[in-house]
Amino acid sequence: MEQDVIGHLIDVERLAYDLLLDAQSEADRRKAGAKEQAEREFRAEYEKLIDELESEKASAIALCDERQAREYAEFDARLASINQDRTAFNDYLDSVFAGR
Repeated sequence: MEQDVIGHLIDVERLAYDLLLDAQSEADRRKAGAKEQAEREFRAEYEKLIDELESEKASAIALCDERQAREYAEFDARLASINQDRTAFNDYLDSVFAGR
């Protein structure tokens, strides 16, 4: 009878071990699935954020290029509107380089 009880306890322990092993395998499988899902979600949100930032960057660069072109055009127009007095300039050069 004692051997039957010990054998039964060993069977119960083996069954408990098998249940524990199955539970651990299921937990590992679920954790791996959750990790993969989280990584996919992260990657999707990351790509979305990167696309938004790239779009904002392109818009900002286009705006800066437009402002720069406008400022250069204004500067060129201002330079073109300046009346050049070549005689006064030549007189000034003669006064600076009197030795020539």
